[in-house]
Amino acid sequence: MNSDHLSETPRLPIGDKTNLAIKFLAVLALIYTLYLSKTLMVPIVVAGFIAMFCGRLLRPLLVLKIPRPLGAAMVMAGIIVLVSYGTGLLAEPASRWIKVLPTVGQEVALYMEGVTEPLKELQKSISSSPADATPTDEEEIKAAQTAMDSSMISLMSVVAEFTALFFAQLLAIVVMTFFFLVFGDELMRNMVRAQNTFSEKKTTVIIFQAIQDDISRYVMVISIINTGLGIATASVMYLLGVKDPLLWGALAALLNFAPYVGPFVMFIILTGVGFVEFNTVTQIAMVPCAYLLLNFLECQFITPTALGQRFNMNPLLVVVWMFGWGWLWGAIGMLIAIPLLVCFKIMAIHLDLIGGWVKVLNGSQPLPNHVKATKSMQ
Repeated sequence: MNSDHLSETPRLPIGDKTNLAIKFLAVLALIYTLYLSKTLMVPIVVAGFIAMFCGRLLRPLLVLKIPRPLGAAMVMAGIIVLVSYGTGLLAEPASRWIKVLPTVGQEVALYMEGVTEPLKELQKSISSSPADATPTDEEEIKAAQTAMDSSMISLMSVVAEFTALFFAQLLAIVVMTFFFLVFGDELMRNMVRAQNTFSEKKTTVIIFQAIQDDISRYVMVISIINTGLGIATASVMYLLGVKDPLLWGALAALLNFAPYVGPFVMFIILTGVGFVEFNTVTQIAMVPCAYLLLNFLECQFITPTALGQRFNMNPLLVVVWMFGWGWLWGAIGMLIAIPLLVCFKIMAIHLDLIGGWVKVLNGSQPLPNHVKATKSMQ
């Protein structure tokens, strides 16, 4: 009887198992390729998103009969000037706070019991006079100094390599954005012409149009919201008497492009700033809590109202998605994770990539009116 029961257990056909295994291996290969091609792919993807946003700025220039290459150059020049001015304006306060950064830990330690004693013992061992040290102690001190010097040299080499790579990728992003603005529309038209049937051409046009409209709208709305959050944060920091409020406002606006994770990082940073700036617990807590209140209003009321249900995503999947792209492409991956998720959702809907599983990406939906009425009657 047991053998009959086991024989009746449904099993996947061999073909379905093979297809499932192939899809799983394809996903693994795609993840591995994205990880290895980070240096190449990051400038291209970032430039594509910037070009989608800048396309709205280019349209009025094209209406004025300005040639597309000249209009693209004007848009890029305006963005570069604006970013350079903002960077120069914030460079001095940022460098000043970087120098103050080592003292943040000391300020925090003064307010935490059980932490100051180990630090004092460490300070005594470090500040002990070399004259009172035994030969063994002198050898240990020399070894520690040698290790510190080698560590500093390694750190400087890593910083130099990172700086060179950063500027190389920045130049690549600028160049790729310009070419996207000039030749992007022509490339999309050629891709549509390359399709064989009218149905394929129509699907391709719909996908391109949906991605372009949704991404440009999302980036524009989020940029406006984050700019408003940055202005509000800077104003509150100024009223609280925190130094360099513009720096904290700009940082709040930038980090807010990474939902949930960015605000958490900003909360930690402002907590450290509070320890450096003030002495009482109330004043210290006011700095991060004021930002937390602003971020709560933004993420619970302003952003859902501005974006609507069209961009409503499941928060858990959003965080997992951002951490995944952060592992693949670093900080840039976390910042562009949400536009990538929007693109994936659009393509999944129109190309039926994952079937009905696309509904898993949706966030909480408002109840219909008749359901609300039924619940209220119950």
